[in-house]
Amino acid sequence: MLKLAVLSDLHLGFAYGTERGEDAFVNAERAFSVALREEPNLILIPGDIFHDKIPRPEVLARAIELFTKVNKSMKTKPILLKKKQLIPPIICIWGTHERRHADSINPVQILEKAGLVYCLHKESALIEAGYDKIGIHGLSGTPEAYVIDELKNWQAEPFAGAPNVFMIHQNFKELLPIDEALGYKDLPKGFDLFMLGHIHWSLEAKHPLYNTPIIVPGSTVSTQLTKIESQKPKGIYIVELGRQKGNINFVPIKTRPLLYEKLNVAGQRPNEISVSIMQKINECLRRQYDQKPILRIKLEGILAEGFSPADLNLNSIMKDYRDKIILSIDRSKVTSTSLEKQSKLLAELKAKKLSIDQLGLELLKSNLKIELDPGKLEAIFNFLAEGELDKVEELI
Repeated sequence: MLKLAVLSDLHLGFAYGTERGEDAFVNAERAFSVALREEPNLILIPGDIFHDKIPRPEVLARAIELFTKVNKSMKTKPILLKKKQLIPPIICIWGTHERRHADSINPVQILEKAGLVYCLHKESALIEAGYDKIGIHGLSGTPEAYVIDELKNWQAEPFAGAPNVFMIHQNFKELLPIDEALGYKDLPKGFDLFMLGHIHWSLEAKHPLYNTPIIVPGSTVSTQLTKIESQKPKGIYIVELGRQKGNINFVPIKTRPLLYEKLNVAGQRPNEISVSIMQKINECLRRQYDQKPILRIKLEGILAEGFSPADLNLNSIMKDYRDKIILSIDRSKVTSTSLEKQSKLLAELKAKKLSIDQLGLELLKSNLKIELDPGKLEAIFNFLAEGELDKVEELI
């Protein structure tokens, strides 16, 4: 029986130099500690060890220190059977945050060159770990537009006489609404387990055609601050694989609390919204936390007539509560009646599939307060485009 520890999306270097700059490293250390307590044969990481393609030297140095410590604590000395060589007991792929162009070195490859991980990209490796063999197959982060072709061109084949796991770091339609993303059905057949990186919350699923288990470890640090991240614990998977059975268990780790609140601000003035935000903050602060929590507040709605999103100044709230809570306020869904009218107009014009010139004419017509015949309107549009403002005045 093989025991695997699976953790993903460590995002080392996330928010470096800010109040949350230590979170990624602290959580990664906790995740590895939980893994090591289970005494796994191998540790698998399906991508995004680092947050940046080119991490700061300080981040890279701490990552090397962390991975050196983990390697020294591992008892297994795995062998890559094809080359009859010892490899590190940490097997990984790189993710979308680390992917660079083909002629460059990414930070995961630096860890590999330092002898701290064994990295797979479009590669299948038959590995002897302890008294057992395992096939590990990995496709590192790939642009969504090309990933299906990459899978078809690679045509990964499981090894006979051993359990086979497949690691990939991509979007999936079942988890994120992206048209060109993979679906579970695109994962190849013949494997015993799929491990998906990139998604930041943990879950278990099944391949729709082969009933093969799919596990998503999720990230070890909250970077996206989504509602589902606030509802699901961070952690790692411990997987036991054999020829006849397997156990999959999620083990949570302790992380900084993430709270998520949604506020409907429809018809409200900026001062009313500020009051509602402070009420939400104070409600959250009535609870007890071991560590300063993160509060993500998502605002949605059309403001009261005469106000725009620019009128919503929340700097004083951020300043007043900064010692008690880490605030993140999302205003992307806040709009005004004037902006809604413009947005509706643009949507209607796009639906008509008009040319750029036609769009310009329609917008000009909607904004002019006088009635003009089509020929004169077109002339005004052309003169405006050419900067002939005096001729525009003559026509109007």
